[in-house]
Amino acid sequence: MADKTLSVPTIKVNNDVIAIVPNTFTFNAGDGEVNVRAASTGGGNATSVHSENAETMIGKAKFSMYPTVDNIARIRIWKGQVAGNTLEALQAGTAGGKDFSLAFKGMSVTNEPDFNAGADTVIEIEMQGDRVAS
Repeated sequence: MADKTLSVPTIKVNNDVIAIVPNTFTFNAGDGEVNVRAASTGGGNATSVHSENAETMIGKAKFSMYPTVDNIARIRIWKGQVAGNTLEALQAGTAGGKDFSLAFKGMSVTNEPDFNAGADTVIEIEMQGDRVAS
């Protein structure tokens, strides 16, 4: 059976559908890194010790938008809502016909977006907050 990639997700910020530049949405679910260290057991032997690193359990999302007047106003509102934005990504019928969805809460726009005027320019948005809800 053929699979379909995650290539045309619907992006919602604060329940509003956002038109993004195609192929610019990336995310990190915020599952965090695992630190692996060696513990000596003597006689030239060791065992591994694994620790979840809570400092890296941060959800992240990036995408680009076109510099329209409405998008600039929208981004400035998101920027002012520190830890108060939600982001959802949805796509019907991906791998094996399954729907894809993820939701981030407590998101902030963490970069300082450059608003470049021009026919071929984009605004890059980076958001971070709570890890993806299960």
